[in-house]
Amino acid sequence: MIKVLKFGGTSVGSAANMKKVAEVVRHEGARITVLSAMSGTTDALVKIVAAAAAGDRDTVESQLAMLTDKYTTCIDGVLGAHREEALGRMKAAFELIRSEVGAFREYTSERTIIAQGELLTSAIFTLYLNETGMKAVCLNSPDFMVTDEDGKVDTCRLREALAPVAADQDTFYVAQGFICTNNRGEIDNLGRGGSDYSAALMGAAIDANEVQIWTDIDGMHNNDPRVVDKTSPVHQLHFEEAAELAYFGAKILHPTCIQPAKYAGVPVRLLNTMAPEAEGTIISNKTEQGKIKAVAAKDNITAIKIKSSRMLLATGFLRKVFEIFESYQTPIDMVCTSEVGVSMSIDTVTHLDEIVDELKKYGTVTVDRNMCIVCVVGDLDWSNVGFETLTMEAMKNIPVRMISYGGSNYNISFLIKEADKQRALQSLSDTLFNK
Repeated sequence: MIKVLKFGGTSVGSAANMKKVAEVVRHEGARITVLSAMSGTTDALVKIVAAAAAGDRDTVESQLAMLTDKYTTCIDGVLGAHREEALGRMKAAFELIRSEVGAFREYTSERTIIAQGELLTSAIFTLYLNETGMKAVCLNSPDFMVTDEDGKVDTCRLREALAPVAADQDTFYVAQGFICTNNRGEIDNLGRGGSDYSAALMGAAIDANEVQIWTDIDGMHNNDPRVVDKTSPVHQLHFEEAAELAYFGAKILHPTCIQPAKYAGVPVRLLNTMAPEAEGTIISNKTEQGKIKAVAAKDNITAIKIKSSRMLLATGFLRKVFEIFESYQTPIDMVCTSEVGVSMSIDTVTHLDEIVDELKKYGTVTVDRNMCIVCVVGDLDWSNVGFETLTMEAMKNIPVRMISYGGSNYNISFLIKEADKQRALQSLSDTLFNK
């Protein structure tokens, strides 16, 4: 069985955790292990980038001193025979950072500096696997994760490059998540959720039987455990259900990261490094019919309503409205329409004033801030009579600004005030899951 395993920064954030990860890799027989940087590394490197841009060399050195202590402690905790090799690799990485700071170029230096976390973490982990008797090879992800001018990974090149890996059953391969090479040949990264995205792409490229995402949470929960009492992991999700939950607030996944696995038909399993015996969540193209699975919430939403008698029986009105949002590259989350009005929600207010000014050409505009989208996800096909009524019952005491239902077979969403979020999420849990 061919598996790709991805571990987040917390999972490899200490010597003790690295040892746990190595045991998981051995037990699962991982063909490729994709690693994030050790927890805290990327934040420190971002601070170094900001300090370099400001000419603040003291902050650069203080952050490098902190990272030196962090990585030296880890190396001392996991390596014996390969200790000096790892320390040399660490010193080389930090000297490269110093050289980039000395000749700082806004884009390329930033990307080069930030990439060192993944590169150093994967190098140390590979040395540790070899010390434990496992035949391990560290791949250099920027050699085969190459993006075009639109930032999309060249999947044909990726598949060709990883063909020998797919065929090699005797080696544990380690690769970096997140980092890549752009179309100009520069070191770059895949942005937020990039490590999960890397793992999904690699899994699809080698025709893996499963991609596993290991974090410090035992799968995707049926509600937000930080806000709601008595949540529990969801054992099975359809890819569309997982994408809806990720987009509307479930932090364990980025909404786009599992798309390559979805299209390739490769199941994705979410597991907990700290509790490897936990069942976790399996995401696939299978639907569990007749079940509501989970609830998620997305904060910092702004609602915009435009009301105009010119909309009545008019053609082209909605096109003109949507073109305004498109011109300012502002995506819309929810849409509701009536004969003379349309309401929309957005999650970025960068160009809100300009958008409102242009919308006023077509009607009266009102804006509601500090809103929240609560999303109920499951098998919500319209033929499942009663599911929408059940969710409405849970929301009966919550003022609702907008409702979206029918755009997806997996989602019904409510726009409410952020102040009502906790009450709404708890009521939904009590009604849908805890009875």
